[in-house]
Amino acid sequence: MPKVSQEYLNARRRGIVEAARAVFAERGFAATPMTAIVSASGLSTGTFYRYFPSKAALVAEIVSGRDGTEGGTFPADEAPGDLLRRLISYVTPPGASADHARLVVQIWAEASTSGELAAVAVSRHTSLRDHLAHLYARERQGGTGGEEPAAADRTRAEAALAALIGYATLTAVDAPTDFTALGLEIVAAFS
Repeated sequence: MPKVSQEYLNARRRGIVEAARAVFAERGFAATPMTAIVSASGLSTGTFYRYFPSKAALVAEIVSGRDGTEGGTFPADEAPGDLLRRLISYVTPPGASADHARLVVQIWAEASTSGELAAVAVSRHTSLRDHLAHLYARERQGGTGGEEPAAADRTRAEAALAALIGYATLTAVDAPTDFTALGLEIVAAFS
C-alpha cells in the first residue's frame, strides 16, 4: 500500500471540516448525526472516524483558529482590543458568514447537555479567557507579558467573552441590531 503524504492527509481533514460546516449550517448542530457528515464527506465510515472519532473532536477542529488562536497559538504582541475585534470579525457579516455565529450558539447550547462537548467548549473558553486576562494584566502593569493576572483581570476577560457570546447569539438570529456600533461598544468597554 503506497504511503500518502501529510499534505494529502491535511487536505482530507480540511475537506471533512468543510463538509461538516456545510451540513451544520443546513441542518443545525444538534440535528446533525455523524452519519450525515460522513455521507457529505464522501468517505467511508471507517476512514472518517480515523480522522474524527466523535462530534466533539470534529467541533474542536472546526473552532480551531476561531478560538482566538492563529496557527494554534495566541499572537504574542496583540492588545486586548485587537483580540476582541478579531473575535467579533469571525461572526460579523459581511466579513464572515452568520453560519459561524449559528454554530457557536449551537455548540454552547449542546454543551449544556453533552459532557464531551462541554469539555471541549470549556477548555477553549478557559484558554481564551486566561489569555485575555494575561493581556489585561500586561496592559495594566505596563509589562511585556510575564505578569500574573489578578482576579479582576480574569473577571474582566470573562465579562468580555460573555458579551461576545451574546453578540454571536444576536448575529445568529439576525436580530435587528447595528452590529458595527455594538461591536465598537464591546471593544471600547473591554479594551
